[in-house]
Amino acid sequence: MKFLAVACLVFMFSCVLCHMPTLYEFCSHVMANSNVSRARCDSSQCQGRPGKRGMEGPHGLPGIKGEQGEPGTNGEPGKPGTVGYIEERIRKLEDSVLKNKELMKMMTNAEICYMGVKYHHIIPDSQIAASSEYSTRHQAHNGRLDNIDSSSTTYPIWSAARNVKGEWHQVDFGEPKPIGGIVTQGRVYHDQWVSSFKISHGNSTGAMVVIRENGLDKVFTGNSDRSTKVTNMFPHVITSRYIRVHPQTWQRHVSMRVEYIDGKCHGLL
Repeated sequence: MKFLAVACLVFMFSCVLCHMPTLYEFCSHVMANSNVSRARCDSSQCQGRPGKRGMEGPHGLPGIKGEQGEPGTNGEPGKPGTVGYIEERIRKLEDSVLKNKELMKMMTNAEICYMGVKYHHIIPDSQIAASSEYSTRHQAHNGRLDNIDSSSTTYPIWSAARNVKGEWHQVDFGEPKPIGGIVTQGRVYHDQWVSSFKISHGNSTGAMVVIRENGLDKVFTGNSDRSTKVTNMFPHVITSRYIRVHPQTWQRHVSMRVEYIDGKCHGLL
């Protein structure tokens, strides 16, 4: 040990002009080389402990975007924002639609979808018009679905004044509403009905357009007897204030009763 201490002091004195290492660093170096006589003041060996880390330099440019990772697993149902939550909502919506369809099939009629032409308190007489009327007892407002009166003084039907194309029956809903289809009937006490017709609609009576399908005016199949209700759904839901029926063919006389289907029921009937 005395020899090692003396060697350390001699070497430190000889290196007084270079960067002075600590005693620990010098002695560690001598012990590692096991030859004190060959020890020299080599700057590559006589280095102190590393200094403190300097300030961080500026950040480089962003690298190239990596490959997309594998899809994650479904989240837990009920947790908003996860795939599982969305799938659960879709499943519930599909179940609801199926239940509604089954409910519609179980009903004896589709009155839940009627827009109110059948009822005076919903669509008053003043909101029903026609191109012509056979008489004051065959007025447009009498053309309501299921309208019937056995009295000899009333005729619960709309009948046009002439049996020609160009006649029409119109309903004003008061504001634009979604309409999904129409239900028609013939004249209850006579063999008179409309067997085919077209439909036009608009938000003003001066801008009516005919419902089209495959680039042509859509011709709907109407009635074939006095009382059977025939439902025709439109190719798509329309949103309009005014809607008209334009008879194309008929039995004996242009006579009919009508109701319209709410757009919310489109595809359910």
